[in-house]
Amino acid sequence: MRIGILRCDKVRSTLSAEFGEYPHMIEQAFTALNNTLSFQTYCVDEGQLPECTDECDAYIITGSRHSVFDPDELWINPLRDFIVRLHKAKIKTVAICFGHQLMAEAMGGKVERADNGWQIGVHETTIAQQKTFMQPYMASLYVIMMCEDQIQTLPESATVLATSQDCQYMMLQYDNHFLSIQAHPEFSLDFAKALLNICQDELPAKRLEKGLSSLSEDKINNELIFRWFLNFLTASDDAGDNTGDETAKTNTAN
Repeated sequence: MRIGILRCDKVRSTLSAEFGEYPHMIEQAFTALNNTLSFQTYCVDEGQLPECTDECDAYIITGSRHSVFDPDELWINPLRDFIVRLHKAKIKTVAICFGHQLMAEAMGGKVERADNGWQIGVHETTIAQQKTFMQPYMASLYVIMMCEDQIQTLPESATVLATSQDCQYMMLQYDNHFLSIQAHPEFSLDFAKALLNICQDELPAKRLEKGLSSLSEDKINNELIFRWFLNFLTASDDAGDNTGDETAKTNTAN
C-alpha cells in the first residue's frame, strides 16, 4: 500500500532536528506496525497536491498551526476541494486535528473557535460507537490534544465514534472511506512537552500548566490509534463499512 501524506505544516525549526517533520512521525508510527507500506509526502502548505486522487492508495491529512478559516493561507481552499474529490472517488483517507476540521468543513460541517478555549495535553476520550476496524477493543482512550478550534456543526454524513468532556466530536467516520480525529496520535510525549515549552507565550498560562502536568503520565494510546488507522485503511469495502456497531469493551492494549 502506498500512503500519501498531505503535509499541512512544518515542525518548528528548533524541534525538527530532534523529532523530525510530521510526515516522519506518521511514517514511523505506521512502519512500526507494517514495514511493507510506502509513503509519498505532498507539501500542501507550499501549494503541492496530487494531480490525481489515485496517485496513492490512501491518504493522511496532517495537523497544522493554522485555522481552517485562515484567509491568508491560500493553500487551504485547494486542499478542501481535494478532500471533496477524495470523497467522490471513495479513496480511504485519515485526517488529524486540522485535517479533521477541514474534512468536516469539506463534508458540510462548520468549524469555529471553541467556546471552551484551548485544549492542551492528555485527555481521556470515550468510545461512542465501536466499529469492527477498532481492534483491539478499548472503551476509552488517552490522547494528546493541542487545539483552539473545534467542529461546531456536525456534517450530516458523519458518525461520531469518540467523544470527550472537552471535545464532542473527537473521532468521526464518513461512510467507509473517511476517518478523522481531533487529537494528535503522531505526537510523542517528549515532542508534545517540547512543543508546549516553546509555545508558552502563545497559550493561556493555566491551561499550559495543566497540559504539561498531564504529559508526565505515560498513558497515551498512540500505538492503538495507529493500529485502528491501519485497520481502517487496509480493510476491504465490505469490512470497512462496519455498520454493525458493538458495545465498547475494555482491553489492556496500548
